[in-house]
Formats: sequence, C-alpha cells, structure tokens
Amino acid sequence: MTENNELLKNISDDKPVRLFLPVTDSDDRLLIPCILKKMQNGHFQLLFVPGSLPVEKVDMNTSCLINIDLGGKSVSLESKIIDISNSQTLEMVPQKSISHEQMREYFRVDCTIPIMLSSIVPEAFATKEDNWKIPGTTVDLSGAGLRASFSQEPPADTQVRIELALPSTETNIVQTLASPVRITQLTEKLWDAAYQFDVIEDEDQDAIIGCCLIEQRRLLRLKVKVKKY
Repeated sequence: MTENNELLKNISDDKPVRLFLPVTDSDDRLLIPCILKKMQNGHFQLLFVPGSLPVEKVDMNTSCLINIDLGGKSVSLESKIIDISNSQTLEMVPQKSISHEQMREYFRVDCTIPIMLSSIVPEAFATKEDNWKIPGTTVDLSGAGLRASFSQEPPADTQVRIELALPSTETNIVQTLASPVRITQLTEKLWDAAYQFDVIEDEDQDAIIGCCLIEQRRLLRLKVKVKKY
C-alpha cells in the first residue's frame, strides 16, 4: 500500500484520468473520462460530468482500472470502489499500480481475433517489395503486445504495421507499429509470432485494454460456472 500512496503523491490534484468501469449483468467495461481528487486517508475520489456515471449499474464487487498519464508515462491503477453517490462521485482505494511494461503480462488474455501485418513504408514511397500483407489470428492479447498465428512467415527483425479487428457492436479497427519479439515455425505452413507495440495511440490502446478486460471477465465467469458443476 505504501507504493500506491507514493504514486498518489506524484499525481496532481484534479488530474484528468480514464476509468474502465465494470457494470452489473454485463462483461462490458465502460471507458469514462473523469477527474481524480486525492483524500487525506489514502483514498481518492473520481469526479464525473453530471449524467456520465451510471450509478445504478456500477459493479461494486469488481476492481476498476484507472489509466493515468504521468509526464508522458502511462500508469494504470487497479482500485476498489468504497462508496458511490448520486452526485456522480466514486470514493476509491488503490490496490496496486501497473506500469506499461507490466501491462503486457498482467492483462494478457487468450483472445482470438483477426490480425493483419503490413509494411510500415507509406504507400506513396512503397516499392513492389513493400506491398505485402499477411493475415493471421491472435492467440493472446494485451495492452502492450500480442501473440498470433500465421500461415505465411512474417518478416523477422523488422518493424511492422498491425491492424486488429476488435470484437464490438460496431467494427473497431485499431492500428499499431510493432516489433517482433520472437518468430517460431511450428509446422510447414504455420508460424507463431510475438510482437511488442512500439507506437500506439492512447485511444487504440484503451480499446485493446478494454477488450482484454471484457474477455478476462468473461473467462472468470465461465470458470465460476464450470466449478458449480
């Protein structure tokens, strides 16, 4: 808890943050911008624009994730809801902080979605050799990287552009520049490749993390149902 208190000390009061809010009777998490205000007891409040917090749907029993920008460095704070008021305010207590580097393992979930690799060379400057695309399917996914399967060999030791089709009510394609961590040939026509994200927009990373949290919650509910039987 001391480490989390130190983190709170480094956050300026009235700091704009982004909350991944769990809601009842749904695996979805709502991404809501809000303001973090520190309290004297090591707790903090999240203040919302009137009408933006669905008070009656907040899941009090599930931890929240709060994304914070500290001088260009992204840090996530897992926290528990202590109290909720109709005045659009949550009282929170921090549980643990998660750095961008830790996020790769912490939010790694099994997730099968379409993926497309392509050259990072802009189309206007691309040669014939640069006009390639390799489709595949993710094996697991996190806010900082992924592992995927391909029927063609991905290029080694070179940065690539990745497009992901995230599952949602509407098609959500996110893009990132990524570097290979390892590429392994499993069979004659199957390759397994792991990538770390190098460049990604905050909105796209939020969408990926949100997808991971939804899938993580769905898998936990499935585990509970299986244990009952």
